[in-house]
Amino acid sequence: MRCAVYARVSTNMDSQATSIENQIDIFNNYAAQKNWEIVKVYIDKKTGTKSNRPGLKALIEDGKDGEYDVILAKELSRLARNGKLSYELRDICQFNNIHIVCLDNSINTLEGNVQNFGLFAWLYETESANSSRRNKQAKKVKAQRGLYIGSHPPYGYSVDNGVLKIKEDNTPNIIRRIFSDYLEGIGMDTIAKNLTAEEVLTPAQVAKKSNASTQWHGSTIKKILKNRHYIGDLVQGRSEMISVTSSYRREIDEENQIFNENTHESIIEKETFNKVQEFLQRRTKSGTAPQKHLFTNLLYCEECQKGMWYKANQKGYRCGGNLRHGDTYCLNKTAVRERELIDVIMNDLKPLYNTLKEESFLQTFLKKLNKKKHQIQKELEKTQSEIDALKQKKLEYVHLYTDNIISKEELIEYRDLTDNNIKELQTKKVQLNEKVSECEDENYAVSIGIKLKDVLSLDALTPPILHSLVEKITCTHDGNIHIHYTFVNPLQVE
Repeated sequence: MRCAVYARVSTNMDSQATSIENQIDIFNNYAAQKNWEIVKVYIDKKTGTKSNRPGLKALIEDGKDGEYDVILAKELSRLARNGKLSYELRDICQFNNIHIVCLDNSINTLEGNVQNFGLFAWLYETESANSSRRNKQAKKVKAQRGLYIGSHPPYGYSVDNGVLKIKEDNTPNIIRRIFSDYLEGIGMDTIAKNLTAEEVLTPAQVAKKSNASTQWHGSTIKKILKNRHYIGDLVQGRSEMISVTSSYRREIDEENQIFNENTHESIIEKETFNKVQEFLQRRTKSGTAPQKHLFTNLLYCEECQKGMWYKANQKGYRCGGNLRHGDTYCLNKTAVRERELIDVIMNDLKPLYNTLKEESFLQTFLKKLNKKKHQIQKELEKTQSEIDALKQKKLEYVHLYTDNIISKEELIEYRDLTDNNIKELQTKKVQLNEKVSECEDENYAVSIGIKLKDVLSLDALTPPILHSLVEKITCTHDGNIHIHYTFVNPLQVE
């Protein structure tokens, strides 16, 4: 029997006996006794109350693809500490003919042992809720004593036994520079762009977050400018999780937040901080919302995939990545005129409409459409081959890990990267199948002809018409424009 094993710990710092290595050893011994073949190992280092775990998501998707017959976990709590999620997992497995075996006897569908499932699901969620309440209360007591309880200290500080200490690196100077630049009239986006260009480490990088970006953002600068921690005060308990099973947070009223004055050494003088708050209020934009232009949310930079923004002074669209983050992020400085985009689209659509309009050209059109279908089918076959190769690669990574050739961290990194690539290819596959269906539709030419007639008779592109015809437009740094239509255009050269 093909077996998938799932191992989980709550955090990277988990020091309990049920570590990842211990769990996998238990699974190997159990599978050997049952003469099962372990085909996949799924690992997560996150709380079991949440469903957004990469290992769990991959486990579910591969199960739907029929890659294994049974899931083996040490406890039901390893799979889920959330009653709703527990039942969802059980139902997914039942629907896809997958068995679940948990070594805590909470469920073993191979032996028909399911009567205690609901009890265990309730116990584990209740245990998590009680643990969460105890942790919240303990943190609240510490906060009331003036101790810092955050996961990561503010940029420029370290934590020593709950007390913030100014770091002996360059980060405090960056904080002072941000306040100084803002008082000199430099905007938050410009400050962020300058720090990015100088390759100054971002707060997320300093905190060593796994998803840390190298880009500074105006929103990050604003948070720093409004943070009272930099004047030696602590303001904590500003938000809380709605429940142990939810990732959503709710804001706490200011009167119910925990405030302690002069708990640590300040980086910024109070006079400077108060002046900045005055400037922030004064500079807050209160005018009308910016006008949306015709190609807003349709036009993207082909180099960095960021949306292109309309700049009135250049009478065209510019790469948002370059405008916000500068040349270190994207070198595309091309300004694309709106009239130019309209002309490109209309020049594409008029020959297509003329071909459909003339009955003598209809057969030519259908031949081109059939040729286009074969091209799409070849691309579809290539995409499926790439998906199959990536799935095989994932299995090879598991073998490399079990043979101690790569580490756990490398296995997780390779697996997550491969899963993302597979997901992108599967999305592409769906889109290609839709295009094949369009090519095979006998009424396709007629329906497209009617739609184009309405457009070209107006001789203008309105937002509704544009969005019905165009899915996305990309522009390269040398000004080449690529139109991605919502339909198959057999006359369009790829």
